[in-house]
Amino acid sequence: TVFAMNFSWQHHRNRKISSLTTAYTTLLHVVLLPRTFVATAFNSLSPTNLRRLAEASSLSYLSFDRIPTSPYYPSCQLEPLLQVVDPASESGATIFLEKATPSSSTVLSSTSSARGQTIIVACRGSANPKNFGTNLKFKLVPATKLSQNPNNLPPDAAIHEGFQDASLGLWKVLCPQLINILDDKNQVTSAESKEENLEVVFTGHSLGAATALLCSVHYNSYFRRKDSDGATTITKHDTIAKATIFSYSAPTIVTFGGPKLCNTILAQYLRTYALEGSQILHLVHDKDPILANNQKLWDSLGFENVGVEMECDPNQVALPHCGVDETEIKKKKRPFLGSVAWNIVDHCNYMGVFIGPRIFMS
Repeated sequence: TVFAMNFSWQHHRNRKISSLTTAYTTLLHVVLLPRTFVATAFNSLSPTNLRRLAEASSLSYLSFDRIPTSPYYPSCQLEPLLQVVDPASESGATIFLEKATPSSSTVLSSTSSARGQTIIVACRGSANPKNFGTNLKFKLVPATKLSQNPNNLPPDAAIHEGFQDASLGLWKVLCPQLINILDDKNQVTSAESKEENLEVVFTGHSLGAATALLCSVHYNSYFRRKDSDGATTITKHDTIAKATIFSYSAPTIVTFGGPKLCNTILAQYLRTYALEGSQILHLVHDKDPILANNQKLWDSLGFENVGVEMECDPNQVALPHCGVDETEIKKKKRPFLGSVAWNIVDHCNYMGVFIGPRIFMS
């Protein structure tokens, strides 16, 4: 996926992606934030579970009927439920179901003993000319289409024009399907056990990382409204006729090779207000040429990450700098060619998973 990529293969300014501080911040953000956890296989966000989300992001590039033919299908242990595409922007998403078992669940909260189901919404990255056109609409515009109360939105909040429009279009076709699935699953789990619950994870790669993050904002806005006094109200909208609404919990967001998409004001608003209580993790690596060659552009436009950025390995299930002392990271010398990200295929390699359109591969 090309986000106005700078093709001048010069030595770019090395980004300090990970450090001991980042590692500890990530652990606090991913594990220790005060929140009522539903015990599912994805709560821990271990490297193995992060790879499964990478596999879900990869499968989202395939048509629904081709998903079972992928080598990632058996290993991710996810059941594809349905697939949607926004007819205007041609952005897409696939909804998967993962039912936790006693052996795979990890209880992170000392007060929680419940087990539950996980719904994964995997948003597809660029796979057609319209998607690439979306990426190139990188002008910052007012963030007026995020389903938030306009009285609460900061007046100077600005967002990538293309991503805002694509996420809104995708959410319009995704919302009815997702809410129906959540409602159906809630009725089943409620009948089986009062202790079971539902957890929602939004994930995606590249353009899909942007639409996943923004769709999670729409999702939160659908169920949760904050009054002017700061009180939170769980809401049910009349657009869905069914009477049962699942027990709400803030979604988890995990992205791979995603772009920065908004200014500092909006990033702070999203992480502390619109997505309050959510775990937001951006996985990156320094061989990704899209991230490397657009960093200067994003900085000049005042773009900022919403969540915690953490380095992963492109070719294996590893978070190389997590728990490593910062001084040790500085001692490691990068190979000469490693200082220049040039191979476009590396934008699609995350944690040993190829995440991208299948042009020459099945």
